[in-house]
Amino acid sequence: MKVQVLKRYFFITQYVVLVSLFVFTIPSTPCFARLPDFNVQLLDESNGIQTSYITKLIKDQQGFLWLLSPRYVQRFDGQNVKRIDIQGEDLLDIVVDRTGTIWVSSQSGIKRFVSDRRGFESVEVENPSKTKFDRLQVTPDNKVWLMGGAGLFLYDRLKKVFSQYSIPALKNEAFYRRVLHREGSRLFFSNMHALFAFDVPTQTVRRIPFESTNAISSLSPDTLWVTNSRLQTFEIVVSTGAITPVSGIELYSKAFSGFIENDKIIPLDGQNFLVTTYRGCYKYDRAQHRFTRAIFYHAGNEIPNDEIYTDCYDADGTLWILCQQGILFFRPNEPTIGWLRNYMATEKGWNNNIQAITEDNDGNIWLGTVAGFSRLNLADGHIKAYYPHPETLFRMPSVQSLTYDGKKLIIIPLTGSPLVFDPASETFSKPIFPDGQTGDLLRKKLEHDNLYMVYPLANGNHLILADQSCYLLEKQTYRIHELTFTGANYIAQTAMEDARHNVWIGTYKGLLYVRNDLRKTLYSDPFFAQNNTVTSILAKNDSTIWVGTVGLYEITRTAQGFRKKALSSELSNQRVSILHRDVTGKIWMAADNGLYRYDEKTGNTEWFDVWDNVQNKRLHANSLLASRNGVVYLGGFNGLNYFIPARIKPKKDKLNVLITGIQINQGDSIYASLPLPLSLDWKQNSIEIQYVTTYYHNPQKVKYRYRLAGLDTGWVYNGRNNRVRFSSLDPGDYSFTVAASLDGVTWFETKQPFVFIIASPFWKQSWFILLCVLLLAGLIYWLMRLRDARIKRQIALKQQVAEIEMKALRAQMNPHFIFNCLNSINRYIVKSDNATASLYLTRFAKLIRLILDNSNSSRVLLSNELEALKLYMEMEALRFDNKFSSQLTVADNVYTDSIEVPSLIIQPYVENAIWHGLLHKESNGHLSIRISMEDETMLHCEVEDNGIGRQKASEFKSKSATNKKSLGMKLTEDRIQVLNQYASLNASVDIIDLHNANNEPAGTKVIIKIPV
Repeated sequence: MKVQVLKRYFFITQYVVLVSLFVFTIPSTPCFARLPDFNVQLLDESNGIQTSYITKLIKDQQGFLWLLSPRYVQRFDGQNVKRIDIQGEDLLDIVVDRTGTIWVSSQSGIKRFVSDRRGFESVEVENPSKTKFDRLQVTPDNKVWLMGGAGLFLYDRLKKVFSQYSIPALKNEAFYRRVLHREGSRLFFSNMHALFAFDVPTQTVRRIPFESTNAISSLSPDTLWVTNSRLQTFEIVVSTGAITPVSGIELYSKAFSGFIENDKIIPLDGQNFLVTTYRGCYKYDRAQHRFTRAIFYHAGNEIPNDEIYTDCYDADGTLWILCQQGILFFRPNEPTIGWLRNYMATEKGWNNNIQAITEDNDGNIWLGTVAGFSRLNLADGHIKAYYPHPETLFRMPSVQSLTYDGKKLIIIPLTGSPLVFDPASETFSKPIFPDGQTGDLLRKKLEHDNLYMVYPLANGNHLILADQSCYLLEKQTYRIHELTFTGANYIAQTAMEDARHNVWIGTYKGLLYVRNDLRKTLYSDPFFAQNNTVTSILAKNDSTIWVGTVGLYEITRTAQGFRKKALSSELSNQRVSILHRDVTGKIWMAADNGLYRYDEKTGNTEWFDVWDNVQNKRLHANSLLASRNGVVYLGGFNGLNYFIPARIKPKKDKLNVLITGIQINQGDSIYASLPLPLSLDWKQNSIEIQYVTTYYHNPQKVKYRYRLAGLDTGWVYNGRNNRVRFSSLDPGDYSFTVAASLDGVTWFETKQPFVFIIASPFWKQSWFILLCVLLLAGLIYWLMRLRDARIKRQIALKQQVAEIEMKALRAQMNPHFIFNCLNSINRYIVKSDNATASLYLTRFAKLIRLILDNSNSSRVLLSNELEALKLYMEMEALRFDNKFSSQLTVADNVYTDSIEVPSLIIQPYVENAIWHGLLHKESNGHLSIRISMEDETMLHCEVEDNGIGRQKASEFKSKSATNKKSLGMKLTEDRIQVLNQYASLNASVDIIDLHNANNEPAGTKVIIKIPV
């Protein structure tokens, strides 16, 4: 990146508070030369960001990083970059207001970001030709201000236009459009001869004489640092107008060859600050008036700090710096885990593969590596290396373990005898072996044994663990002898002394518990197989320890032996190489995937990996040092990690999960910021949803899960995928929610779910269903009407047929009756009984009239039927010389004038009773007819005679009688059958033979039931 190109758009960046001079400052020692001041993270082209022409950067409320270039803006969320091209003049400034709207300025106008689809759109400015524009600011009341040569312009949200803001005290003034600074509700701007402080709420202006202002920054709400065109920086107290030079800058005049531009200065521990300049980032001690170049480390390596192009200090306390390497970011106020590798100090001798660490009385850190050992002087940052040499006792390069006993350094090489090193004289010596053959054998055994660890015991002696045996090195005398407890030859790896001074030893063949004199094994447990070698041990209490192997276990010592319990499923398939309890009581565990911190009180486990500055290779077992000043050092295959446990605060990052895009079906359009709920057509049933979490410290850790209410009943885990597609969704109401997590335990959901409705196809919608129901109901109604009409026509036809049949029967019946009557009249005439013949003829005429009147109707009134019946009985009685008497009885509940019955339905049975029952009786007979209502719909008729009965009547061979019976009864039965069949009646006729007390025939009763 070429500086001269960028000088057109910006100058130097801001001041930020310096957390401390080093992350683990040692009391009463000078500051550490060349050691890291800050461990930073880096964004560059590998993240998809084009860093070549970035002139300014900001971070909005959603967490997006906005990067301004002359002709485009980039938006970065930690994983994805969105480039938005802007046509027209070069862009000069960018701000975000309290609603999250992004504003960019150019010389002639201003634009506002609308959406991903529409990009930036121009905002109207009143009389833009009168002036040119540059800087933007947003005050706490969310007013957007634009600085022009003619003064301040304010955005009117109702009119959606920028208008020049009139300040009476500054009328007719001209201003520098590139100078606009905000501190609280006050705006600071300038012209050639003065600096102006404009208080927005009170509308007051303070004028401070100052020539040629180029840059303004805030040291406090009332104190500014102001740089002029001569690159001189002054401290100005706004309330008094006092101006004093900022001293100390002249000591670094080359560094300040460009002027300083700052947004804010944040004090931390008194008088220390961090100043970002064109020539790099400097620590500034205000009390000493001294600037010192800050040292940045990334992934364990120092990175240059000699050019800074722009920066931003966000609301979360993160400093973003654009430099040659890309975009650096870190939190100056938040201590982190440090990492050193490829350390280049004043003396060579650094090796990244650190296997052992210890500390001497002077605070020097001794590092055992695969290529010797080194001394790191924390006072000056120098490294002094000690390499193996064939002419010295130190011949094996790989140092497995080392410890400092207060005077000398005890060094454990991979093979060969332990060595004793005197730091003062820098000379080596060997331990003192037993005399005679015992010493010779021990010396020979050690020469071929593989050594792993030296463990300092409470009594000052040192326990040495090895393949073939374990050894004891006595304090002060450095005499060595072999230990013979059971299991000493189990390839011991690690050890820990408990409160009883008994020793736990982890071996290749299990766990040992050895008595404090190291002569007897109290317990042994081969539970941990060869693949589960015990590599770390930590005491929990007097009887319980934690054991690190492949997995983490809790071991409790009982009278019967050991009781084991597996811990932490997260570590179940990782080798736990280090266990350490810090001064706060929390437990640190080094495993395959990094470093873990466990809080026994809360049960919370935190994971630290390379994004948290933990080296990206495995940490060595037994390579931990908890120094006297509180710093914990960890060695591994790729350098040295260090931190103060109490300063590593629990991770409380709240993830902001955002739904950024909605794609409907296979369309190219990506919709964002849509009004909710979103209504979709039934064909728009395939939806792709994009979401993101604006997280920069370790985006690889972010995991997602989602839930689509209306489809899913629970959460669906989606790993690191930040999009999901749903195909062929059924019509209905849906609500999409996505959640993100760093550890899989604590989840953060979207603040507002994406709600959408897929409409049913028209044939499934209520109006269509209702219409179909109505049409179906109409069709059914029409069909029912059609059916009813058809049935009525059929019934009418049947009734018509019945009528025709009835008429035919009546036509047969009437002549039959008339024939009988005429025979009777003829008989009276032959007898010359004119009076009787006349009476008979009169009644016959009246009867014939009734019969003719009823001949056109299938049913007649019961009163007419009974009148005809009465005339008939009188005629028959007259005809047969009153040989029988008759009685017609009608019950009171029978309303003869309102009840209709089939015509001549009773007469045939009366006629049959007379002709077949009564005429053959030697004495006079009696005929009784009783009419009553069986119920509301059934007429009950009884025709009873006291004649000779049906059996005796059959014995008479009267031809006429036989013919009459055959014709009259058959016609009546046919009529009743036709009535029941076609008129749906339930008429019936029952004939009952009557007997006297001697069981002799005494007449006949006919019961006729006629529905009415």
